[in-house]
Amino acid sequence: MGAPPDPWVPDVLGPGFRARTVDLDPGSAPHSTATVVRYRPGDVPPAPGSLRGAVLYLHGWSDYFFNAELARTCAAAGYAFYALDLHGYGRNLTDEVLAVEDGRPGHTTDLADYDDDIAAALAVMAEDGLPGADGRLVLMGHSAGGLTAAMWASRHPGRLDGLALNAPWIGAHGSDAVGAALRPLVARLAEQRPDHPVRARLRSHYYRVISEHAEGEWPIDARWRPETSFDITPGWLNAVLQAQGEVAKGLNLHLPVLVQTSARSCIRPWWTERMRSADTVLDVRQIRRHASDLGTDVTLRSYEGAVHDVHLSRESVRRAAQRDLAAWLRGLGRRRAQAEAPGPATRSTAAPYRRSRRA
Repeated sequence: MGAPPDPWVPDVLGPGFRARTVDLDPGSAPHSTATVVRYRPGDVPPAPGSLRGAVLYLHGWSDYFFNAELARTCAAAGYAFYALDLHGYGRNLTDEVLAVEDGRPGHTTDLADYDDDIAAALAVMAEDGLPGADGRLVLMGHSAGGLTAAMWASRHPGRLDGLALNAPWIGAHGSDAVGAALRPLVARLAEQRPDHPVRARLRSHYYRVISEHAEGEWPIDARWRPETSFDITPGWLNAVLQAQGEVAKGLNLHLPVLVQTSARSCIRPWWTERMRSADTVLDVRQIRRHASDLGTDVTLRSYEGAVHDVHLSRESVRRAAQRDLAAWLRGLGRRRAQAEAPGPATRSTAAPYRRSRRA
């Protein structure tokens, strides 16, 4: 008998990138698959002992993984890089899936629904021998993916060596009072009609800034990341608000956490040129406020001129963010050793945040 077919196929991101579809719960059709994307420089397996560890990346809402530069940054820092397109997102949105009327991309009623996706991705990484006996495992997440990653880390203590969050959606817009007021109302709606779409979508200002099909520089597949957003449903919004409520109580994560954000937000219904250099999706003041609720070792970095996804900002800004991420990844071994040393727990945060002046 011949060798089984290689489950990894060339990915849309080009040389060095391969994708692998993994089956989840068959009862969750049409969204019964997730996709793992792997980056290997030169498509060559890493030499034994050459890696510090491995990174698994989670995208945001109405999004998918497409930032090849981020993969290369992690690889240059000594980490194998994997990204996960969650079920109902990105590479899993085939024409057949999109044709299903109740397909509802991005819909969930509990962020823990993605535990199976993450478990499947970690199993794939383990097949590749990663992160290895002496390697470190880092979960990385952007926006809603950052919230998902933080909640996963809270439910799985001891599994991670680091958590890297890029503009994580850990706080409600405006103030905690807004989230507290919305929570019971949205919860009632979620009980009645969890997957019924609300007549609202996010505006296209952010897409205008980042997409090469508008005024940005990034090649974005409009099937996988629409100009506005997926349909907003009460079930999905309730899942986000409930998770944010848990963060506000304190997740008490005992591992190094990196939080990167723009220096400011500009959230308006109309276009303004300031949106080219600000977070137009989330309130960064709320992210900075709740960063310390994540755990006992939080490093916070903010960048002048950054957009919502800091690593999609103009080149000078994202280079600064890449340098900070790489330095943090390289220093994880030292930080973990300090955290595990006898003595009282320490807290490492920028108070209230440290703004990068290198951008």
